[in-house]
Amino acid sequence: MEEIDAGYSDPLSGAFILYTQPSGRPELWNQYLAGARKSYGQHGVENALDFQHMRDGISTALFVVALDGDGRVVGGLRVAGPLRQVGDAAAMLEWGGRPGTKELGRRIGQRLNDGIVEIKAVWVDRDIARHHQTAEALARAFVHTLDLLDVRYAFCTAAEHALPRWQTTGGVISTDIPAVAYPDERYRTRVMWWDRERLLESVSAEQISALLRESGQLRRTRPAVAVSTAVA
Repeated sequence: MEEIDAGYSDPLSGAFILYTQPSGRPELWNQYLAGARKSYGQHGVENALDFQHMRDGISTALFVVALDGDGRVVGGLRVAGPLRQVGDAAAMLEWGGRPGTKELGRRIGQRLNDGIVEIKAVWVDRDIARHHQTAEALARAFVHTLDLLDVRYAFCTAAEHALPRWQTTGGVISTDIPAVAYPDERYRTRVMWWDRERLLESVSAEQISALLRESGQLRRTRPAVAVSTAVA
């Protein structure tokens, strides 16, 4: 896979949003992991990270971090894939044979040939001043990872309270896959899809200008990548 190391300054959050890989930025990868463990641990759901599996970075094609003015990681996410088979998806374990598992597997399988990635371990430091804006910046990163990895589809699983934010960047909630109690009974977790070829149908108007600005910056910092014009 081609090396990825590109980013841009986000005036809304005040952060620098960097797209990179564990092998190229091990120090940032370790900071991202530490932040994820702390954030998930604050909610008592650290087990949802599957830390032993993810810590070596091998299953992570790309990770995104928000860096504050001091270069400190204050949020991030990781991207697994492109998936080669349905069993590669962590979501299959989350559903664990409960209602919707077969449909989830079928939906993932339908998308394999066009390229599909799974977005995991999204977190933002809850103590930073611009928490909301940083979370929105990471939501837009979902779209940019499609271009950087040259895949049509992305998906994530998220608790219902988080879904409205992801919807603003084109995420579509799967209505045919029932929610499950995951990581525990406090949460109702759903599946959400992104389709690079149909983003215009679902991206909210308030996110479009930022997506276009960021796409332009990614073109300049990594000209070899043909950033999608799906939201133009």
